[in-house]
Amino acid sequence: MPHISSAHVSWAASSGLSAGRWYNTNNIWIDLRALADLQATDPAAPDLPLIINHKTVDPRDPESTPVIQLESAMGAAIGSIPGARAVHVPRSRFAPVKTTDDLLVVRSDAYELTGDGQMRPDFDGPGPVVTLDPAFYELLPDFEQRFPAGAPSLRRCRRFEVEGDVTFGRDVVAVGDVRVAGPRHVPDRELLGR
Repeated sequence: MPHISSAHVSWAASSGLSAGRWYNTNNIWIDLRALADLQATDPAAPDLPLIINHKTVDPRDPESTPVIQLESAMGAAIGSIPGARAVHVPRSRFAPVKTTDDLLVVRSDAYELTGDGQMRPDFDGPGPVVTLDPAFYELLPDFEQRFPAGAPSLRRCRRFEVEGDVTFGRDVVAVGDVRVAGPRHVPDRELLGR
């Protein structure tokens, strides 16, 4: 999200993949001959913008020493290389995991891990949209603590929202649009939604 203005970050985060027509998969293929030709005329090319991320040394401790991470987005090279273009990758071939919200979806039965190591969607229509309360689920250790028996079934779930401190038991099933508020423990084999 470094290329989204600060005024729109919360909107884009809450909208997920539906926020726009295209989504960057953070993969890039480069024709090395075209890149060599570009650098023959300008050794500093391609011109990539600098991205500044404000973080802390220990992401689990917001009071730890603040630091600045500097990076550049290779995707920005598309605008710097003549003839560059985007390649449409079907959603069935791309399951982004940037947050614990995304991680819960791919750990659930909404995706199948095949014998050859591929993640295949196992749901009809658009995949489930998960929103976990960042105060309790943002960091991996906190996430793991609240799903000790694994992810709930999300195969038949459209939206799964958790607000507050909620711990989930084994074999929990979410169907349709589900909102769970805590503090709460969802017992084993609980059916959420309809």
